[in-house]
Amino acid sequence: MTSVTPEPEQDGSLAVTPSRTGWRFATYALALGVLLAVVGWVSTHPEALPTSTATVQAETPVAVPVYVGVFGTPADFDRTLHVSGVRLFATAGAEVTIVAHVCHGGSVHVTSTPETFCSELGPTEGATLRSGDEIVLEVVGAVPTVVRIDRIRIAYREGIQWATQDAGAPSQVSILAR
Repeated sequence: MTSVTPEPEQDGSLAVTPSRTGWRFATYALALGVLLAVVGWVSTHPEALPTSTATVQAETPVAVPVYVGVFGTPADFDRTLHVSGVRLFATAGAEVTIVAHVCHGGSVHVTSTPETFCSELGPTEGATLRSGDEIVLEVVGAVPTVVRIDRIRIAYREGIQWATQDAGAPSQVSILAR
């Protein structure tokens, strides 16, 4: 059996030219990738929340809760934060209970009666922080100890942006013997 290989009609190499559809697809994919990266960056990088280095000091007798204001929104606060949670990091020489609350329409520095200063005291999860609201920590212990609490971390959404950021001031609560 004899085999014949056909000869090319032209001399030279064969050229492959990409289709215009491939270039368009690559351009659109690149533009979409850049757009998604910009939207992702903007949505996860809102303006930082205010912080302070001044420590809020408080004292309370054993088994008596004290309320310490650690993050307040000033009167000119033009943001609305939809809080999904507040994280606390604390050290103490004995077991203590610390609960974060939102004080709506008021301001607390240190008190044992927050209802005197807040029009409403509620949970932080699902709360909305606006101008004039504050996050307050309720601290109570069964034995004398000193509690050191770092700045709180607030997980929130603001419009299309969301973040978890440090906010407010650290605090120290001395639980005293009766």
